[in-house]
Amino acid sequence: MFQGYYNLTSAVLTHQRRLNVISNNMVNVSTPGYRADTYTETTFDDELVYRIGNTDKDNPTPIGQMSAIVAGGGKITNYKPGTITETGGKFDFALTGTGFFAVDQGGETVYTRNGSFVLDEEGYLYLDGVGRVLGTQGPIYLGTDHITADSHGNIYKESLEGAESAEGMAAPGELLGTLRVVDFGNYETDLEKVTSGVMRVRGAGGQDVENPEIMYQILEDSNVDPIQEMTDMMSTQRALQSAAQILKMYDQLSAKIVQIGPT
Repeated sequence: MFQGYYNLTSAVLTHQRRLNVISNNMVNVSTPGYRADTYTETTFDDELVYRIGNTDKDNPTPIGQMSAIVAGGGKITNYKPGTITETGGKFDFALTGTGFFAVDQGGETVYTRNGSFVLDEEGYLYLDGVGRVLGTQGPIYLGTDHITADSHGNIYKESLEGAESAEGMAAPGELLGTLRVVDFGNYETDLEKVTSGVMRVRGAGGQDVENPEIMYQILEDSNVDPIQEMTDMMSTQRALQSAAQILKMYDQLSAKIVQIGPT
């Protein structure tokens, strides 16, 4: 009967980890460009089970294989594109083709589909909480919020009627920078998610995308299906509660067995 401890304890741990993944998806349902994760499970090494007699134990009969422990198989990221939403934001960009925006995070280049950028205090295009957005010539310096962009990620200073360019400042219509977009051959092996919507290279390096397909003043939504996530959360929560309740029963039964002795 003590075999059940292994099955139930591993089930509790596995269901708890799955709940953590689902909760993270739910938290990021409104994060632009976020890619949902799915927690997978596997079994520990199988073992062969034998039947033996009560008195004669010389010839055990194999009756099949079983696994004592459910083990975590890891997370799988769903890279299916999300829907797009028009925002009108001056620094909002959405990738409609393949690839990822490149961002400098403390000297390391990371990648994201989140195009909800801002202007930092020094005038650089910035992804909040991550770092400066990279262009084809390095971090993109704008110095103004009067900008416009085309469908390939070229950012220009917006021409304003009656406006004059100050000395040292970009002239109206001047190219300020071009968003760098990088694509990878195999997302599962080449990328590793490090935080919400941000990827790090763990395999072969990516290739810069020439003339990427980018929409301006539009954001790509996350690809999280909130209804499916809520359904998975409820079913996983029930499974976790059931495993924990039966584990408690096992513990109580074991305590009674220990108390039983010769009269």
